[in-house]
Amino acid sequence: MKRLKRFLNGGGRFIIILLLAVASFSYAMFQGGFVSWFVFYSITPFILYSILLTFIPIRIEEVRREIKPSKLRRGDSAVVTVSFRNKTWFPLIFLTVKELGIDSQKVTLHENFSRIYFVGWKRKFEWTYELNELERGKIHFKGLHLTIADFFGWSIRRKVIEESTTIIVLPRVVEVKYKPLQMQFEHGGVVSPFSMVKDTSLVTGIRDYQSGDKYSWIHWKSFAKNETLRTKEFEDRQTQDLFLTIDQSSVRNFEYAVDLAASILQSVVLHHGEISFLSTGKRRRYFPNLKSQNQLEDVMQHLAEVESNPKQSIEAVLANEIGLLNSATLMLITGEFTEQLKSFVMNSSKFACNIICFVVTDESGRFTESRMKLTNAKIIYISKDRFENVFTEVMKP
Repeated sequence: MKRLKRFLNGGGRFIIILLLAVASFSYAMFQGGFVSWFVFYSITPFILYSILLTFIPIRIEEVRREIKPSKLRRGDSAVVTVSFRNKTWFPLIFLTVKELGIDSQKVTLHENFSRIYFVGWKRKFEWTYELNELERGKIHFKGLHLTIADFFGWSIRRKVIEESTTIIVLPRVVEVKYKPLQMQFEHGGVVSPFSMVKDTSLVTGIRDYQSGDKYSWIHWKSFAKNETLRTKEFEDRQTQDLFLTIDQSSVRNFEYAVDLAASILQSVVLHHGEISFLSTGKRRRYFPNLKSQNQLEDVMQHLAEVESNPKQSIEAVLANEIGLLNSATLMLITGEFTEQLKSFVMNSSKFACNIICFVVTDESGRFTESRMKLTNAKIIYISKDRFENVFTEVMKP
C-alpha cells in the first residue's frame, strides 16, 4: 500500500492518465462504431484537463490571517479569518485548504480545520473558523496546505504556503478584591494595621511577657528585680512587600495555580501595591518591584509559557533565593500540599519571616485555613471559584 502511494505521488498519476488516453483511443480504433468513439471523445476533455493541471504553475498569493480578539486568555474562544487570492491563469475545479501547525493540546478540535472550494474563475477567497476553549501557552500557525484536484481526482496538485502566525494565550485572570495584608510577623497571625518587622536594635520599652515571645526578648534585669517575666518592646518597621512564587514542582491543579498568581499580580499592581514575582522553572526569571502596566504585561507573557517541573523542589529553589526575600511576606501558590512542602513550611523561619501558602483545589466553594500551630505561616485551601476573595479571607483573624 505504501509503495502504491509513493508511486501515485511520484508521477504515477500522470502515467495512469496517459495509459487511460491510450486505452480509450485503442478501444475506439479497434472496436469502431458510434459508442466507442463517443466514449473516447467524451473522456478526452477530462484527460486533457488532468494533463494540463499536472504542469501548470499554481499561484496562490496575498495570504493573510486575522485573529480576533487580539488578547486571549485561557478558556476563551477566537475567530480566525484566512484570506488569499488565486492568481492562476488556468481555471481550477476543486481546492481544499487546510491549516498547518495547530497544536491539538492547546485547542479543542470541534471541527476539522479545512475547507473545500469550487473555484472556477473565482479570485478572492475568505475562510472563517473558530477556536474554542483555548489552553494557556503559544499557538503556532505554520501556513496553509492546498490540495487541487480535477473532476475525478486523476490529477492532484499539493502546495504549501508558509504564513507563520503566533498567538499567546495568557492565564485566566479574576478580578481580586485587593486589600493590603494585615498580618504581624512573629506573633502567630495577630491582625494589625500593617505588616510589622521588629527592629531588635532599637528598644522602645518593656511589657508583660506574652506566649510566643522569643526568649532573647526577655528583659532579664526586670526579672531579677521582681521575678516577673517582662519582654522588651522594639520599634516596629512597617512593610507591605509581597514576594510571590508558584510551586512549579506540583503538577496537580497547576493551571489554576497560574491563574491565581496572575490574578494576584494584576490586582496588586493596579492598586499600587508592592510585589515581586519569582519564576522557579527551567526558565528562571525574577521580576522585582512590579509597578507599571508594562512590567505587568512582561510577567503575563512569561506566565503564559511557564510549565511545571516535578524534578525541582520549591525548598531547594528558595534556599538559593533567600537573599531576595528580605523582610517581604512570602506568598506561595501550589496545587498540592505535600509532605515535602509541609516540612518546608514548618522550617520556613530561615527563609522568610512570614509565609502565606495557598493550596488551590478543584472543589467548588472551598476556602479553609489551617494554621498548623505555626507562628509565621498560614496554609489556606482555596477553590478555583473563590479567587476574588483571596485577600479578604487572608486578613481574617
